[in-house]
Amino acid sequence: MRQYGECLHSCPSGYYGLRTPDMNRCSRCRIENCDSCFSRDFCTKCKSGFYSHRGRCFRGCPAGFAALEELMECVEGCEVGQWSEWGTCSRNNKTCGFKWGLETRTRQIVKKPAKDTILCPTIAESRRCKMAMRHCPGDCITLLEG
Repeated sequence: MRQYGECLHSCPSGYYGLRTPDMNRCSRCRIENCDSCFSRDFCTKCKSGFYSHRGRCFRGCPAGFAALEELMECVEGCEVGQWSEWGTCSRNNKTCGFKWGLETRTRQIVKKPAKDTILCPTIAESRRCKMAMRHCPGDCITLLEG
């Protein structure tokens, strides 16, 4: 049996071990920016500054995923639905009697995040609006003569 190369206790960074009955050898990871891999197509630790996601390394997490900074991994983020239509312009629960009011719209959380530390985007927002009627029907105006 012929031997070539160098005998190591473990494979260096960027390589993974291949074992066969005749030979053990180290093979290079084929994933870009991978520091340690399980096989040629599955990274277990990315190089510094990269996030691990499904065995690959990324500068940032894909849409729908949030970055866990302490582990440098991408996890499922919070998923929210579409915004509702803007609500009726009101102030103090009245739709008249004021010049300006607020209208609000909301959206639902469709999928909670994998970890409680991952925040969901805003699910309600309001904006200033002009009231349709400044005076409410039935309001009486009294003239004082003096």
